[in-house]
Amino acid sequence: MTDDFRDSASSSTDAAHPGLSATRERFVVIWVTAAFAGLGVWRYLVGDSSAFLFLGLASLLFALFVYSLFRQRRAAPEGPPDPSTQWRLAAGIADGGESMFRYSSGSIWAVRIVALISLLLGPAIYLASSPRPLGGELYGIGVFWTLLSGASFLAVRACERFGVEVTHIEIVHHRLRSSLTHSFQALGSIALLEGSGRGPSYVLALYDPQGRRVDQFPSTLDGFENLVALVKVRAFEFGLKYRYRDMWGSWTT
Repeated sequence: MTDDFRDSASSSTDAAHPGLSATRERFVVIWVTAAFAGLGVWRYLVGDSSAFLFLGLASLLFALFVYSLFRQRRAAPEGPPDPSTQWRLAAGIADGGESMFRYSSGSIWAVRIVALISLLLGPAIYLASSPRPLGGELYGIGVFWTLLSGASFLAVRACERFGVEVTHIEIVHHRLRSSLTHSFQALGSIALLEGSGRGPSYVLALYDPQGRRVDQFPSTLDGFENLVALVKVRAFEFGLKYRYRDMWGSWTT
């Protein structure tokens, strides 16, 4: 990332930063913690030993939430170190008119194998059962097998269709349903979000001018670092603000 790009990003309007989404995420954590705590108190009052499990989960979530606030207060004024500053575009990508990023062939084949296993699961359950299921039990196994196999092959099709196309003026998100098109001129900001141990390690998020997240792309995409670097280059050409958030909720300035 060159200095002129960095300057154009810092001079863009602060009204577009994704603070609204960060507030929503905190609210969700607080709500889930309160729900576990309330469920634990209720189970304790009725004499159920599972109350300590819910109370323990609530305590763990509360401790992580407090620690994240502590980490944010102790963060440097400029925010946490941004890993994307070390990500450089591969030769020729920035000069091209458009670039497509998809899941790797290995990832797609892994999903296909899981789908094939799910296809064999129903007959395997039937043959391994003793006595063999009949009537309602056989019908239940059939419904379960059909739903599981259908969902697995739908996931395969979704992975095959998934793609992020970056041009000089827009980002096109190809997916199982109709594609989404995000014009750089209509966006408010972009952000690289570090995961918290669930799902992809990083997510590239797009925000509208009101700070609402309109789309996101996981780091499991093949060439994700190039995707982030290219989107940053294109975004800075339009004067969009870029920020990075670590797993504890601290943002770069």
